[in-house]
Amino acid sequence: MNRSFQSRSLVAAFLACGALSISTGAFAQAPPLNESIVIGAWTFRPSLEVRIRGEARTDPFGFDRTLIFGGEAVHWDAPNSNLPPSFRVLSTPVPQGWLVAERTRLGLAVDRGPVTAMLKLQDARALAGTSATGGFLQFGATGPTAGISPYEVYIDVHSQSGRQMFLRLGRQAVKWGDGRLIGTNDFTPTGRSLDAARFGVEVGDFDVEALVAVLGLTGSGLSGTAAGGLGSLGDEYDFLGAQLYGLKVTGHFLPLLQAEAVGLARVVRSELNPMLAPGNTYVGDLRLFGNYRGFSYSLEGAYQGGEVATYDATVVSRAIEAMAFAGRVEWETALPWHLTFGAQGAYATGDQGTGAVTDKMTRFDPILPDQTINHSRMSLYGWSNLIEFGGDIGAQPMDELRLGVGYRFVGLADPKGRWITGALTTVGADPDNDQMMLGQEIDATIRVSPWDPVSFEAGYGAFLLGDGGKNILAKAGRSAVEMQHWGYLQATVRAP
Repeated sequence: MNRSFQSRSLVAAFLACGALSISTGAFAQAPPLNESIVIGAWTFRPSLEVRIRGEARTDPFGFDRTLIFGGEAVHWDAPNSNLPPSFRVLSTPVPQGWLVAERTRLGLAVDRGPVTAMLKLQDARALAGTSATGGFLQFGATGPTAGISPYEVYIDVHSQSGRQMFLRLGRQAVKWGDGRLIGTNDFTPTGRSLDAARFGVEVGDFDVEALVAVLGLTGSGLSGTAAGGLGSLGDEYDFLGAQLYGLKVTGHFLPLLQAEAVGLARVVRSELNPMLAPGNTYVGDLRLFGNYRGFSYSLEGAYQGGEVATYDATVVSRAIEAMAFAGRVEWETALPWHLTFGAQGAYATGDQGTGAVTDKMTRFDPILPDQTINHSRMSLYGWSNLIEFGGDIGAQPMDELRLGVGYRFVGLADPKGRWITGALTTVGADPDNDQMMLGQEIDATIRVSPWDPVSFEAGYGAFLLGDGGKNILAKAGRSAVEMQHWGYLQATVRAP
């Protein structure tokens, strides 16, 4: 990408943002947008979303994914991969990374009786920037990619009265619970959708939903000498590829007492997705939540088992045993500006990777999480090998303006284990590290929406490295910058 193209792209992006802000007055005089068009027995529901965002960060160490193992570069840095303790991050220090990206989604839903057909196309691409931001990397799904691609394409057959029931087949956005295990990851440039089949039904006070999703294409399983000797698991099932199976049961009892039980099974037999190591991963998750008169909470616990392929050709698989917990409470007061206070904490087991390959793998794998919503707005850590606690304050001085500021303390459950970002890529690990503190993050956001379809956002984050984080970066051959900064500016238009 030459400099003249970058300059033209930057000018175009900021002119577009300026045009949106200048035309706000004209938009305010326009009549309300119709959400549907009815022609006989057919109902057409068009939709449009255009988003332009510029973001920059200093020393983007968390966005390198290539690892060195056995003298060769490999890409198995998923939380469930079983690399030996001698691995290190292969990277070139970059003083800063920046990205200006656009995302346009154009959709049309067509209803006729109990059948709905959805087609939503997405164009997501970088207008300018450095490759170090890694903003277009996805984890573990065959959904939308950079450029023009289908974001949602599905057929939905559903009941029209009485007990609710639906069957949805095709590419679709899926979020279960708070998005800690399955989320749409919408803040990223491409977002996430799954090629899946879902069936849901209401049974009294319970909602039951089943999910089958394709995470990887079919292909040959890894042999004991393939991929640098990373081992094998289930070569006889080569045709299976990689899939995710899920069952969710949600009980609605009282406004402040609702419960959700989730079971997930991920089966991986193909090496075509480099972010998925062959194995069988099973997760049982229970979440209690509620919302009443401005007070809301969510408490979640998960247990993980199964097996994962090893890097030792003589040992086929390694047992998995990991767990994670998370909680959040939020209270919107009667004080001026709708002042809202929130507090949260999280824990997830880690793994040193220094024992025998026959030892259990204890690093928790959050499967397909939302990258920024529940933990780091900067996406510098995820729900794996984690100790986190913090709080935030939100305010809404007027309907068109929202403000927020937050603080997070971040530690490693196992100081000798792996540091994994919100995108589930590996920063590194230090088998000699004895410092728990990864760092501290503060962030602030402001959102202005002068008219419902138009919004402007700005955010800032700062991450102060702790001794544990510095040790891991030093082991990975990276210079440890004391403070990392991140910021973004975003303009969005939605219709309807």
